[in-house]
Amino acid sequence: MDRNEQLAVGSRLLGHIDGRTTDLADALFRNKVDAYSSTERAMRERDALFRALPLFMGLSSRLPKPGDYVTEDVAGMPVLMTRGTDGAVRAFANICRHRGAPVAQGCGNARAFVCPYHGWTYDGQGKLLGVTDKVGFAGLDLGAHGLVRLPVGEKHGMIFMRATPVQESESADIDVDTTLGAMGLDFAALELNTYPMFSVDRVTPRINWKFAVDTFLEGYHIPHLHRKTIAPYFIGNCGTFDGAGRHGRMCVARTSIDGVRTLPESERNFRPHVIAIYQLFPNTIIVWQVDHIEIWRAFPDRDDPGRCEVEFSLYMPADSERPAAYWEKNRDIAIRTVMEEDFPLGERMQIGFESGATEEVIYGRNEPSLVHFHSSIRSALGVAA
Repeated sequence: MDRNEQLAVGSRLLGHIDGRTTDLADALFRNKVDAYSSTERAMRERDALFRALPLFMGLSSRLPKPGDYVTEDVAGMPVLMTRGTDGAVRAFANICRHRGAPVAQGCGNARAFVCPYHGWTYDGQGKLLGVTDKVGFAGLDLGAHGLVRLPVGEKHGMIFMRATPVQESESADIDVDTTLGAMGLDFAALELNTYPMFSVDRVTPRINWKFAVDTFLEGYHIPHLHRKTIAPYFIGNCGTFDGAGRHGRMCVARTSIDGVRTLPESERNFRPHVIAIYQLFPNTIIVWQVDHIEIWRAFPDRDDPGRCEVEFSLYMPADSERPAAYWEKNRDIAIRTVMEEDFPLGERMQIGFESGATEEVIYGRNEPSLVHFHSSIRSALGVAA
């Protein structure tokens, strides 16, 4: 957020605190538990959300130097992202054109990628440089057998990718501004290109991927579930919500916000007292903390709707002089809060969803981020419930 937006959000939060209110959705929202447990629903979400839409893949600092690469599985699509010698980010299906083996694993820096199965070699732009046993493959058009290209885009220090191959006559470039819509103004102001990655952790909780996102979309539970960890520092069940297309931004206040009240507006700085939680549709949460960025990305399991993979990454300011121990402490707090409190309870809730005992869950008017998120999913899927 820029300063004007910070002042506006901060004033809204102070008004809610004084009135013991919060931003409200238009109405209660009822969601079928099948949304969390149905195999048919999971397949529709994979195709319509995780294959057809641009997905946030991390900050630009995830690939800081030419030759850097990273691999991951996105809803069944093996992905290889690289930063070329020209500085551009590219994405490919991580599938050798010979027999389908992955040409890279993990992350690192490389001039070329050599398939471990038979030694076929590709450069950082996906071009097939050569094959072993040239006699056996005489006549093969190397130029027509490069790695399959996936659309990718980079702007505002953010990388987006679509897990569907580029079609003939289609551009390989994703328009990031169009993808972000009105939310792009916020991210441009955050200067995300100045945040290098400090750490990345991955877990596979026994929950539907949407529950992993739900965890961050309401402050109603903070005084209850997190009473021994973060609750003393936040004002529960009090927040602002602003939608931007299918994306959303929820802001919650730290208890320290009261210290701003006595200052004239020209001297007010809400930055240390307000946490902004961005939901990038469909599967990403970006938390703008007091002095760093936390990013949570949730991906559905390939076969089981009751499982997912969640990646948590922490990005610190490039100009920070704080020791690594400080950032490690912030990482530990986030992990303990979410992975030791939210997700374990979520696993019990997932069992309840699958038990058949209830047909629906209810999101209150005081949970507008949840209502917006699930309304957006229904809209993207073209379903009424």
